[in-house]
Amino acid sequence: MISQNFIPIPEPPSMPIRLKAGLLILKRLNNFGDESIVDQWIQNHYYQYFCGESEFQWHFPCDSSDLVHFCKRIGEEGVELIFKMSIDVKKIGANMKNEGDEPNAESELPSNRLSDI
Repeated sequence: MISQNFIPIPEPPSMPIRLKAGLLILKRLNNFGDESIVDQWIQNHYYQYFCGESEFQWHFPCDSSDLVHFCKRIGEEGVELIFKMSIDVKKIGANMKNEGDEPNAESELPSNRLSDI
């Protein structure tokens, strides 16, 4: 699907696709800018694992401007497709959790809980 929107260029890819897609998802979910997601990624081992790293990294594997170049390469439709797929995965995970024996933490909160904060 993304390959249809991907515009090949002669130079080798600078980052693995999982890292690029993961950064885009984290950036959108947390409303980060390119520089902010780099700072957060370096400090957060959960973000690194989400993006495919198996060990903690002390340095970002590329320049933050590579995200801009990646978005240009896949186009707006490709970026939206990544976001849509991440939402679909989240829905599937929520449905699986609701069908299991584990309680859903969100459903156990009283409805006025947020107004107490």
